[in-house]
Amino acid sequence: MEPDPANLIDQSRTYGARGVHGRVVEHIGNRIVGGELAEGEMLPKEAELMADLETSRTTIREAIKVLAAKGLVETRQKRGTLVRPKSDWNLLDPDVLAWLVAGDPDPEITRLMIELRRLIEPGAARMAAARHDKAQLAALAAALQDMRSTDVDSYYAADRAFHRALFAATGNPFIDRLGSIVDAVLAVSFGLQSRSLIPAEQGFALHARVYDRIAARDAVGAGQAMLSIINDSQAALDRSIEAMGKLAA
Repeated sequence: MEPDPANLIDQSRTYGARGVHGRVVEHIGNRIVGGELAEGEMLPKEAELMADLETSRTTIREAIKVLAAKGLVETRQKRGTLVRPKSDWNLLDPDVLAWLVAGDPDPEITRLMIELRRLIEPGAARMAAARHDKAQLAALAAALQDMRSTDVDSYYAADRAFHRALFAATGNPFIDRLGSIVDAVLAVSFGLQSRSLIPAEQGFALHARVYDRIAARDAVGAGQAMLSIINDSQAALDRSIEAMGKLAA
């Protein structure tokens, strides 16, 4: 059974397309991130958005506030609302990430996401091996056990819980906060991998190796084991993008 990519990504998202407010945020956000509304371009006037989306002025204004918080738009007095440069977007926001990969994934975006993981996660694994306490190790063990689930969505939820527990086990609240960033990247990555998944048995074994090295307080081994997970994720993403290209051909 293949996972539902939308479910995998939506689990970490703030809004998604739920409710009137969520649908308005989703509609405008997709138009901006997808390039239909270009950087520096003014959004349609409120009345036009109200008519197109069949919603109230209040809903439109609340949606604009959400998009402004994500760095996508800026409201200027007497001018209206314009699209901000991509350099200002919060690219690590779960919704923005989902909009970025809503169509065919950009290989450059996936490469950059993997690059981020390579920078952060092996170091976090090394630190977790050196600093974890009994409760943090138990949280890792529980997430690993949950990865034995035969339900694919549950398996990936447990996978993400394992990574979050690993960041918590560093004992550094600033590094722990990076775990939420990696969690959003993982959610998108799992959605993109839906056509070319790492077998669950292989994924479990890779994570079990990380757990074993952390439990043994083997910092070097934990970092290397985490890098193996990232390498396999890169290979799965490459296969998925290749498969999407063949389907589109």
